[in-house]
Amino acid sequence: MGRFFNLENPVWKFIGNLADLFLLSVYWYLCCLPVFTIGSSTCALYYVTLKQASNQEGYTSSSYWRSFLSNFKQGTLLWLVMLAAGLVLGADWYWCLNSDTSMAFYLLPAFAIVTILFFIVLFMMFPLLARCENTTSALFKMIFAMGIRNFLPVLSTIAVTAGIFLTGIFAFWPLLLVAPGLSAYINSFIFNRVLTKYHLNLPD
Repeated sequence: MGRFFNLENPVWKFIGNLADLFLLSVYWYLCCLPVFTIGSSTCALYYVTLKQASNQEGYTSSSYWRSFLSNFKQGTLLWLVMLAAGLVLGADWYWCLNSDTSMAFYLLPAFAIVTILFFIVLFMMFPLLARCENTTSALFKMIFAMGIRNFLPVLSTIAVTAGIFLTGIFAFWPLLLVAPGLSAYINSFIFNRVLTKYHLNLPD
């Protein structure tokens, strides 16, 4: 019985991890409500989960809010740039799919490639910002280069995130309660392997 109540027991560790993921998901949902704060909120989420995936102990709440505040300006700027690019890309897709011209048909492959690159950059952006301090222009160059060179690993994180959220939306809604934290946590194992190759150490 004593072993069961040991905090190192796998059952209690699982419950503790699940509670952390739920808390992180609540923070993420709340901080994303203004929309323009999605960038700094996602960066803070990955700041915590990258540490968790590396077995680095820390206080979930204080780590999240410290990262949210310290990366607020840069995270917001990066997100707004990507949001503007996404809106332009969405408008291009709308025109392409509703146009009767032959040009629209021939542009479909180009739009598909640009869309894939857009999501590769978007998903690579916030884990890198959580691990690296640099100028915004330098970060964009690093994000694009690292995203292209690690295309398949980053693509797998997109699949993980989409799979978790779609399962929550269409099959098991309680999963949405931990979806942001769970997807970021799983993705962090992949991103840690990618970022470690470039000697990008976890910040304190």
